[in-house]
Amino acid sequence: MKGDAGSPIWIVVTLLLALVVGITMYQLLRKTSAQRTFDDWLSEVGSGQAELSLLNFCESWYDSGFVRGAVNENELARATVAAAHPSLAVKYFTQEEFDVGERLSPCDCAIILYQKAEIDQLEVKRWYDPDDCHELANSIAESRGLAR
Repeated sequence: MKGDAGSPIWIVVTLLLALVVGITMYQLLRKTSAQRTFDDWLSEVGSGQAELSLLNFCESWYDSGFVRGAVNENELARATVAAAHPSLAVKYFTQEEFDVGERLSPCDCAIILYQKAEIDQLEVKRWYDPDDCHELANSIAESRGLAR
């Protein structure tokens, strides 16, 4: 009779323990998928689509006025990898910058759009800030006479 009275408590404890383990595993998996590496993203961006993907992202961000809240962080990370893709003739970003947590800036996208003749010189100067642009984008800006 004593064993029967203690049995329900063990069921509750077991269920609570299973719930805690389940929640912990879910959070661990979510955190792992959120911290994707450069190589993970690179495998998703095909060599033929890197330039198009980058241009589409920058165009849509430009259309929203380069508002940071208007971009999805995953799309930003993917576009950043596309900007450093080995298949690009002109690279705008480096893997090292990506690995330390840097992502494309509005300045970088403005330089990209200017390079592709999507925006004019007056518009790119509106968004160009050498402190906001990354090294490769700044080099392009300097070579095109955009540096102040």
